[in-house]
Amino acid sequence: MAGACVCVSSCPYKKVYFNHATGKAEKCTLCYPRLEIGQPTVCSETCVGRLRYLGVLLYDADRVSQAAAVKDPQDLYMAQREILLNPHDPEVVAGARAEGVPDNWIEAAQASPIWDLIDTYEVALPLHPEYRTMPMVWYIPPLSPVVDEVAAAGLDGENYKVLLTAVSDMRIPLEYLAGLFTAGDTNTVELVLRRLAAMRSHMRDVRLGREPDPAIAAAVGLDGKKLEAMYRLLAIAKYDDRYVIPTTKPEVPRGMESMGNDVMTLLGEGAPAGCHPDVASFHGQGGGAMNGGPVSLPLPTVRREPVPAAGPGMPQVGVPEPVGQAQAADSSARATSSGPAAAAPRDL
Repeated sequence: MAGACVCVSSCPYKKVYFNHATGKAEKCTLCYPRLEIGQPTVCSETCVGRLRYLGVLLYDADRVSQAAAVKDPQDLYMAQREILLNPHDPEVVAGARAEGVPDNWIEAAQASPIWDLIDTYEVALPLHPEYRTMPMVWYIPPLSPVVDEVAAAGLDGENYKVLLTAVSDMRIPLEYLAGLFTAGDTNTVELVLRRLAAMRSHMRDVRLGREPDPAIAAAVGLDGKKLEAMYRLLAIAKYDDRYVIPTTKPEVPRGMESMGNDVMTLLGEGAPAGCHPDVASFHGQGGGAMNGGPVSLPLPTVRREPVPAAGPGMPQVGVPEPVGQAQAADSSARATSSGPAAAAPRDL
């Protein structure tokens, strides 16, 4: 029934809202007009914490119904992972090409940060798998500030054994996180948090110039190289590493690095080459862009007319002028009113 808002209350993810201006229910479209040209969603690109990643996953569509029909809700997480296909497997690549998947999509799936977070490092989990909607938005459980809690208890918060043990007693209960991501399975969530804590302890040794203890990575089923690669992806990944989005047209390049020299054409020269060598070139009197020099910037136009009054009968609001100079200023304004306005150097 139109306007009943039943879909709003029935959405298990609480993402549908009712637009009272249009009288329609609306929800996120994942910024499809941006995705089809290789750009990330607005929420991903503007995330101040750089916490969002976008990428391609290859999956077996014929097994979706089978995975969603698993009887035990706590088995749904692994069932959903099992339908995801390894993009580096030659058989998967051949099968994708046989199904008409473009090569740029296969390459994007191989470079996808989502695949690494789900399968390589196993730290990303689906939201409410017990709803059996097979969501493709995955989450990394938050690691609470457990170090301060451990130190407040009089223990060594930098000892990885103590840190990994204290993960189960965090500020956010494991049971709550398990109810969000694994249908109540606390073991899976605890392993994810242990890996995040192990990455912290390992990178602390690396940054302090100490030899990392191999036991830290081994305690969570990884090795030192994988922990460092996970750190690069989660902490210092570049723009093109976090957003691997193929375009709908294979001939259109993806990302900033693949544009090559087109980036310089679009954004201009960078410092220090883009800096003007002297005042003359700054004001457009030098070589200029046509001669290979820096592009001169247009001078701003300053409004010299008084600001309109706030209402009828109100005095004009403008810049007060010294007594004795108002006449000269008015004459100068009338003399130049027919020509283009230019800003004097003091107005810049």
